[in-house]
Amino acid sequence: MIPFTISTQYLDDTVLLMARGEIDRACEPACDRVLASLPARLAGVVLDMQHVPFMDVTGLHFLCALHRRTARHHTRLHTRGWQAQPRYVLDSALHLDLRGADLNTAVRAALDLP
Repeated sequence: MIPFTISTQYLDDTVLLMARGEIDRACEPACDRVLASLPARLAGVVLDMQHVPFMDVTGLHFLCALHRRTARHHTRLHTRGWQAQPRYVLDSALHLDLRGADLNTAVRAALDLP
């Protein structure tokens, strides 16, 4: 198992979040800390997932929370570098029908789908 980290790099009014390792339930505190540390005034957030070989539902929760946060602050969210297994989780999540949840919207945004 690869230990999970998220590093942040600020580029003017955009933050690059570089995830590394496997995202599972043990990573929730780290994900929550990243979300809490983001400033309210940002033009954009880029989530780089190229070094994440595995993601479970915890990754979906993080993505939804990040999507809600960026939407609430009118911040652009862009994701990139999805590996096969996390991409499969996202693709599978598109077929879930969860009333009242923003999962579908967050996944579509992450995958740049209309």
